[in-house]
Amino acid sequence: MRMLLSVIKLAIVFGLVLSVAACQIGETRTAKDWFDLSYAGLAGHEQLTFQGNAVLARGKQEKIEDSFAYVGELNDHHELSMRTVLPNGQGNKLQTAEVQTKQGLEAKLRWQGGTWKIASSNATALTRGIARLNPLDQLEDIRRVSKKNVSLEKGAARGTKVLRIELDPQEAKQQLKAKLDGEMEGIRSDWSGKLNQVSSKHSSEIETEVKNLWVNGNKQLEQMLERADAKVIYYLTVNRKTGLPTRLISETRLSYPNPLGFDEYEVLYTDNQFSKIK
Repeated sequence: MRMLLSVIKLAIVFGLVLSVAACQIGETRTAKDWFDLSYAGLAGHEQLTFQGNAVLARGKQEKIEDSFAYVGELNDHHELSMRTVLPNGQGNKLQTAEVQTKQGLEAKLRWQGGTWKIASSNATALTRGIARLNPLDQLEDIRRVSKKNVSLEKGAARGTKVLRIELDPQEAKQQLKAKLDGEMEGIRSDWSGKLNQVSSKHSSEIETEVKNLWVNGNKQLEQMLERADAKVIYYLTVNRKTGLPTRLISETRLSYPNPLGFDEYEVLYTDNQFSKIK
C-alpha cells in the first residue's frame, strides 16, 4: 500500500516538474521564436476565416478619410476570398468608390509561386486595394524582410503573447512600392481590355489620352515614393497554448511631398482577428 502511495506521489511530483519545465521553456522563447512558431503553425492549416477593419487617415491630425470592414475565408490552403461588409453583414461599397454590389466588393486570391496573386479575371483597382489588406500577405511581408525589430509587449492578456514587429523603413517602403506598382500595372491592364470594347473610330484617340494619364500618374507616384518615408509596425497576438495567431494589427505611416512640394501624411490602420483555423 505504501508502495502504491509512493508511486502516486512520485507521479504527481514528476508531473509538476514537467509542468514547471514546460512553462520555463515557453518563457525562454524569444519574440522571434514566437513569430516563427505562429507562422509555421498557421502554414500547417488549410482553412481559416478572419474579420478585419481598415481605417485610412490623413494629415498630422489624422483626420479619418475612409473606413470599412471586410471578411476573408481561406480554403484548401491556397484559395482566399475577401469581401467588404457592413457591421450588419450586408455588402457595401467603399465610401470613396463608385461601385456597389449586393455582396460588396470582392477580391479572390490564390497562393502561387510563394506569393498571393489576384485570381479574379475581372479585378479592378478597388479589389486590388482590398487584396492589399490581406493579413496572410502581411505575415508574409514580416517573414520576408531581412531587417525587423521583434519584441514582446508587456501586459498581454492571459494565455497570449503579443509581439511588436517594426519593419526596417527602407524594406517597408520597397514592399509598399512593389504592391503599388502591381496595382498600377493592373490599372493599365484594365483599361487596355476595356479599349477593345470601344469602336475603332475613337479607340486610337482614347487610347492615347488614357495612356498619357496613366504615364503621368505613374511618374508622379514614383516620384512621391522615391522621396517618401515609411514606418510599418505590426502587433501580433499569439495563443500561448496552440502557438497560432489570433489577431494581427498593422499601422502603416507614410509621409511624402505632393506635386506642390508640401508634405503629406497618411496612416492606414488594419485590425484582423482570426477564427475557425482548421
